[in-house]
Amino acid sequence: MEKPTSTDTVPTQGPAQAQTKPPLKERLKVLMTEYGFLAVLVYLSTSVVSITVFTVLIQTADLKALGDRFGVQLEGTSGLLGTLGAAWVLTKLIQVPRIFATLALTPLIGRIPFVARQLKRLE
Repeated sequence: MEKPTSTDTVPTQGPAQAQTKPPLKERLKVLMTEYGFLAVLVYLSTSVVSITVFTVLIQTADLKALGDRFGVQLEGTSGLLGTLGAAWVLTKLIQVPRIFATLALTPLIGRIPFVARQLKRLE
């Protein structure tokens, strides 16, 4: 029996109806079965990139007035911790789009010849 792939579709009730995609939870399960470590690596990479981008944006923007309004210090060591905390919160706010990005990017990255060879080696 063949392994399910992330591009499989589930047939609907009538043969005349178009096939629909499985629910998100099922697609994530198939993605983990097919790609495993690569899917986790892609998801964590999107986290690191988004935290880094938000940190740089917060530090380069003039947010002193906003920090004062919410009682957050944006200078010094506690300012860096506050900036990282704010970047983490913003990253959590975009978690659902990052999951969709992982679903879209993982199969594409898995097709890169070098990555495909490494995935076969891990099996």
